[in-house]
Amino acid sequence: MVNDDFFGPWGQIVLIVEVASVALVALLLIACFCTPGCPGYEYVRKRRREVKSVPLRVKSKQNENVKLNDVSYRSWRLGSLYENSSNATINENVEVNSWNSSSPQLGFADTSSTLNLVQKDKVKEKKQKEFPTELTISLQYLPPCDEITGKLAIGIEALSGLPPKQYNCTLEPYVALNIVKQSWSHRKRQKLHSFRTRGVRHTASPIFKETFVVANVKSQEAKDWILNFAAYDHDRYANDTELCNLQVSLKEVRRVLQSPEIHMFNFGMSPSNVEYGKILLGISYLPTAQRLTINIMRARDIKFMPTVPSLQEFHPYVRILMIHGRTGQRMKKKKTKHVAGSLQPEFNETLTFDVSYNQLDITQFLVVLCSKATPIEMSTIEHPSDSEDSVTSVQRSRDSYIGKVALGKGVRGSTERLHWFSVLQNPRKLVTVWHVLK
Repeated sequence: MVNDDFFGPWGQIVLIVEVASVALVALLLIACFCTPGCPGYEYVRKRRREVKSVPLRVKSKQNENVKLNDVSYRSWRLGSLYENSSNATINENVEVNSWNSSSPQLGFADTSSTLNLVQKDKVKEKKQKEFPTELTISLQYLPPCDEITGKLAIGIEALSGLPPKQYNCTLEPYVALNIVKQSWSHRKRQKLHSFRTRGVRHTASPIFKETFVVANVKSQEAKDWILNFAAYDHDRYANDTELCNLQVSLKEVRRVLQSPEIHMFNFGMSPSNVEYGKILLGISYLPTAQRLTINIMRARDIKFMPTVPSLQEFHPYVRILMIHGRTGQRMKKKKTKHVAGSLQPEFNETLTFDVSYNQLDITQFLVVLCSKATPIEMSTIEHPSDSEDSVTSVQRSRDSYIGKVALGKGVRGSTERLHWFSVLQNPRKLVTVWHVLK
């Protein structure tokens, strides 16, 4: 009786409406989660992506359980760290790993102290990416007239397609021009005239539009001239890097000396292969202490001239800069002690840096071979001073930069990238490599 009173004619209708509404809402929710474009479908899809691809560097606590040797070279080279990849894994059954960077094919001997990055039978020669650098110049010869001597106007208009920097930082290119005689031998060749353009920041295709004029030029003498163009990149942390070079003989462009018009030329420049020696570096990373150790062992075949005039004034030491890979700012710097002048200096010093696992992706190290400058004593007669203590004043000259090499993720050199990756693949082990100073 109670049920009949409660579920009367109106009660049954209300109950049916409630059940129908609940069923309709359920159908709408199911349709929303199954139809592409709906908020529910997109939310589920986003959650599935997050579950499938969990990044390694989410929190520092999660990174404590991550092994460095779980990272493949292919994924690391592409710019991110992935798990469970078996491409290009490195053998860990060696205590001290070393390999010679001078071999062009990166082939390594099968010994207990050698790190086999790639199988010898699988090594393929890959040509380096060529950057078609072009230089636009203008030449104009004004012949002598009455009392006016002949003049040669050399205009450096623009550069295009410069190669990138060794490490992640913006370019600041400039062009240096040296005029020499072709008849001179290579050893006795001296510079008749030298010019240099201004530096243009943050561009790989700078526009200069600068003109240099050489006076007292005779057409017969100018035919024996060679114009040496070299594009440099200004480096505030180390020596300027020669990017590419070009030689133009005025004998080959005779039309310049025959008519006083302005002649425009586009020349393709050759990539520079200037080397300043080699340095042996040993690097190891300790994940538990989050410390990177760089062992500077020795250097060989150092070409310090003409930066340093003589071997007696050459006092080499190594400076290491820790640089932020994205902004190019210097974070830390350390240096070794300087040694006596020698073409084969031995340092055998260890420098340590506190680097967390998260910083391995964005940190780069610039190893610079420098020469300590000797202070110059200036007499008080030339520079008088009223102070009694300043009997002799010491003028501090700036140290000279010989060459450099960049290490870390995203650097341009293949040998440097392989060395850095082998350190990540072999934690707590010292990996030694000969690097070329540029």
